[in-house]
Parts: sequence; structure tokens; C-alpha cells
Amino acid sequence: MAGRREEQSAAKRAEIVAAARTVFTTHGYLGTSMDAVAAAAGASKRTVYQYFADKEELFAAVVLETVDRGYEFFRPHILALAETDDLENALRRHARVTVAGIMNPEVLQMRRLVMAEADRFPEVGRQYYERSWVRTTGLLAETLTRLTERGLLQVDDPERAAYLFTWLVVSIPLQRSAFMGSAAVCTKAELDEVADEGARVFLAAYGAGARDKTGRV
Repeated sequence: MAGRREEQSAAKRAEIVAAARTVFTTHGYLGTSMDAVAAAAGASKRTVYQYFADKEELFAAVVLETVDRGYEFFRPHILALAETDDLENALRRHARVTVAGIMNPEVLQMRRLVMAEADRFPEVGRQYYERSWVRTTGLLAETLTRLTERGLLQVDDPERAAYLFTWLVVSIPLQRSAFMGSAAVCTKAELDEVADEGARVFLAAYGAGARDKTGRV
């Protein structure tokens, strides 16, 4: 019986978080009320307060659960890349996964929201950065190290290379959407083209044999 109650409690909490995510990303932090979240979740405000002490705590939960889901999305793809025997195709596939994941509308909305509230909630912003960018690029750096050990890449600074790879494939569409909004999001074909080119440039710089120890091509 206790297990059943715990499952129901976890399910209700998840419903509240999902509803809050929609309300926050639609109306912003200041435009969101606990009443609105309760209505969107089909629950009473009292029920919402049983799970979250205030709007700030709810906001933090929404942000961090969103970035944790994002990390779990990328994790198996990054781990698979470490074991590939066909680096060119695997790197291109991962570039496409990366740009598609980061340019997901829900991810973009959350990113804009966190950036807009960074001064009000610097701790939430810090955790967002560390649990999304830092954690994901850290795992990618480990994969680049593994590929270097296997002789498929030549990477001296895996952490920097991981960041460079990410920005090669996402900077163009991400900057475009940051200044021009959702209406400017690239099509899938455009995203794939940017991803493929980013992977090609990365491989040209870091592929095995691309340069000698002095950095010359």
C-alpha cells in the first residue's frame, strides 16, 4: 500500500512539474502564479504547495528536471560514439543529434527562461549550466580521450575540443534563434547541413594524422 501511495505521489509531482514547465515558458517567471500552475495541472493550489513550498522552489525543480532529462538524452549517444569503428559517420550522426537536441523547442524555451532570470536566480542558472553544458561536454571530453587512445583522433585538450565541437555544430542556429525567436529556427535539413559541416571541420582539425605534434597540417 505504501508503495502505491509513493507511486501516486511521484506521478502527481511529475504532473505539477510538467504543467509548471508549460506555464513558466509561456508566461515567464513573473507572469506565472501558483494558481495558474494548479489550474494547468488539474490540481488545487493546496496540492501544489504540498510538493513545493513556493514559486521559486517550483521554478528550480522545473529547470533542473528539464536539464537532467536533456543530459540523459545525450548520454547514450556520447557513450556510443566512444566505441565506434566508423568515426566519420558516427561523428556526423552525433553532430546531428547534438544540434537537434539543443534546438528542440522545449530546450530553447527553457534556455531563454533561465537566461532571463539569471540575475534573479543565479544559483538556478549556475546549476543549469553545470548540469547541462558542463556535464555533457565533460562526458564528450571523456569520449574524445577514448577515441584518441584508440588512435582515431588526436586531441591534446579534450575539454576544449568538446566545447569546440559543440559550438561548431550549434552556434549558427542557436544564435539565430536567440536574437530572432522561434520563428527563425532552422529546418531539419538546414540543421543537418550545419551539423555535417561542423563534424567535417572538427575531423579535419582533430582527426588522426591531421597534424603533427607542432600543430602543422
